[in-house]
Amino acid sequence: MLGETVGELPPQDACLVDFARSLTARPWTIGAADIRQLSGAGLSRPSIVLAIGLVALFNYLTRVADGTGIEADYATELPQFVYRGVTESAERPEPADWPPVDSSIELLSLLPGVHEAWSHWREYVLDCPTPIPETTRIGLRTIAARIACDGLIAPPDRADPKAAEDLPDAVSAFAEKLSRTPWLMTAADVDALRSTGLDDPAVLHVIAVVAYQSAESRLRIGLSALARCDQDLSDGLFPTGDVQP
Repeated sequence: MLGETVGELPPQDACLVDFARSLTARPWTIGAADIRQLSGAGLSRPSIVLAIGLVALFNYLTRVADGTGIEADYATELPQFVYRGVTESAERPEPADWPPVDSSIELLSLLPGVHEAWSHWREYVLDCPTPIPETTRIGLRTIAARIACDGLIAPPDRADPKAAEDLPDAVSAFAEKLSRTPWLMTAADVDALRSTGLDDPAVLHVIAVVAYQSAESRLRIGLSALARCDQDLSDGLFPTGDVQP
């Protein structure tokens, strides 16, 4: 969508666009080199954390919009999405080549202004006992994490956990499509979910779980890459006094 105009952007903005594209479409490619590139473009550590958080958040929002068919009814400066007939997402690597992730990272604790709200939403989406069972949530999360190549939620030695296998075919197919090619979602996909006996609240929860995990996995992958760069603080990667976001 921005292919024709990225070259016209200021270098820092162009670097951010490239990073956002990679973390969105190819999160398994994100590593310390990408963080160094952002830093080299003049971005501070807090700015990099914010960029990762924004990319992750929009991976959530776009999937909710695509999964439910919601259209924006407000003015926005974001460019209009132009569908160009793309029906496939990037090919995923083998689990052995997934990026390393740090399980100790507390995700949005690095962005204290949104941490509390995000934590409440995470608890509701992932831990609420209704309207879909816990096993369904686990299966949905596993599919979304596998598509993002997140080895913490979908460990490489369990690439096809039983929880995902036990999902009804229509639910599994919906989660796969919403995770991999959200721009192709149609009303027929939602109707397929309803055909399994799910009512609208349950359908919304299916969408929310897949969208949430798609965001969380990208957040974890991006922040893990940032953590691997923290050892370079003493070498001047980030300015002194700019260690904490």
